[in-house]
Amino acid sequence: MRLYVTRSALLGVFVLAACKDSQSTRPTAPYVSRSAQVTASGANVVDIGNDTTAQNETPIAVNPTNSQNFIVGANDWNYNDGCAVNASFDGGKTWTPTVPNGFLPGVTRYTNDTSVAGTGTGDFGGDPAVAFGKDGTAYYLCYTYRVSGYSSYKAQLLLSTSTDGGRTWLTGGSKQPLTVVAQWDASGITKGSTGQFQDHESIWVDPTDGRIYVTWAQFHGNGSNSPIYVAVSANGGKTFSTPAQITASTVRSNQDARIVTNGDGTHAYLTFDNGVQGGKGAVMYVSESSGPGTSLTWSAPVQFAAFNDPVCLFPPYCFNVSGGPFRGPGSYPVPAFDPTRQRLYVAYADIVGGLAQLFLASAPGDGVTDPRNWTIIPMAPGASGDRLNVEMSIERGSGRIDFISDDRSYSNNTLVDITYGKSTDGGATFVTQRVTRQGFDPSQSGVPSGSGFRPFIGDYNGIISLPTKAAFAWTGVGKPLGSPPINLDIFFGSVTP
Repeated sequence: MRLYVTRSALLGVFVLAACKDSQSTRPTAPYVSRSAQVTASGANVVDIGNDTTAQNETPIAVNPTNSQNFIVGANDWNYNDGCAVNASFDGGKTWTPTVPNGFLPGVTRYTNDTSVAGTGTGDFGGDPAVAFGKDGTAYYLCYTYRVSGYSSYKAQLLLSTSTDGGRTWLTGGSKQPLTVVAQWDASGITKGSTGQFQDHESIWVDPTDGRIYVTWAQFHGNGSNSPIYVAVSANGGKTFSTPAQITASTVRSNQDARIVTNGDGTHAYLTFDNGVQGGKGAVMYVSESSGPGTSLTWSAPVQFAAFNDPVCLFPPYCFNVSGGPFRGPGSYPVPAFDPTRQRLYVAYADIVGGLAQLFLASAPGDGVTDPRNWTIIPMAPGASGDRLNVEMSIERGSGRIDFISDDRSYSNNTLVDITYGKSTDGGATFVTQRVTRQGFDPSQSGVPSGSGFRPFIGDYNGIISLPTKAAFAWTGVGKPLGSPPINLDIFFGSVTP
């Protein structure tokens, strides 16, 4: 998310976007993606963004009533300074364009036209999350922030909906307001200099009963104090339960929370990492909930795994892999549930033997709160370079495990590519393949920041599993447009497992 930059840098984002992004160069209608290709491995790759400034952080969702209908979200550094959205109705071959109207209305005070005001109240937005309900309704979750003093923010967590597959969304404002899941003012609970801010929310819509789960870490403005909260909706996102605090408010550095449910929707599982009173995610926790409606009771979080040396790509504060520094995804737990084996799986990256590698923890669905039930194995071992930023999903009918990761194994640990992997035996073995034709150096491309650029490829990507396809989205480098190199783009890929 964007909140770690200074206020002056944030204001610089708005100025630089206006200076560098020419309205005359933008496409004005849906287009056939300019760089669709089939790689040597058989993966289809499409440049979704195809505009003149940056996007990153790319969740993806598929419509359960139409497997050809995908949506992808992103942080967007166009004039709207908010959350981007693209939709495909032909299996990812073509996409609705990012500009001029490919953003979520109702988030910021801006649009991609400097003469037209936006319908939101925020100075900027970020941390996109997307999902579909079982009836085909699309959901988009996004923060909106108002800068209100030195490094202080007023924030809302907003939910928008689309009933036409992501082509159009609620307009925002008083006519079609977005649902406020939670909101915070700049003063915070404590007297910390930054007030409160919220980090990396996620959304899960249960495919059986349609309940919407939203979770996030809420930093209080007192160092790294950050309890995990959960809110639930049982009426299609019209209203949400009062946010429930899952972790003790005295415990620091809880973050990267995600939720999945089991095969029939009777149990929900929350995972997150925790720095044990400071630092980046040293251990991982799970909490379980069951019951109808929104009045859920969550178990006390239980530690199920620990990092050896968690990946931390957050310069200048930390950067513990080789090469030029860049902001990117660190180590975090990614849960998925296999209804065929009734088992919860959690993928994560960890530095072992000097390289970032992938690991897979799992436990039976009825025993996740007993640490003795968890097993941990290397996930797709054998890489000769860092494997970072793992994203995982499971195909519900067969139990096939799919994952993607940023992979530096193809370039002597210097460039980032995308690797896809699958397992059909519950994670015992994986088959992997390279998705991208060539890698890029993330320290040489980034997003607008002040008078230059900030190397930042986003904190997460996205993947979904279908019976005959795995589809995913990630941040890569778009067409060069001069200096500074601030044209990161959204890419879509798919493979036939």
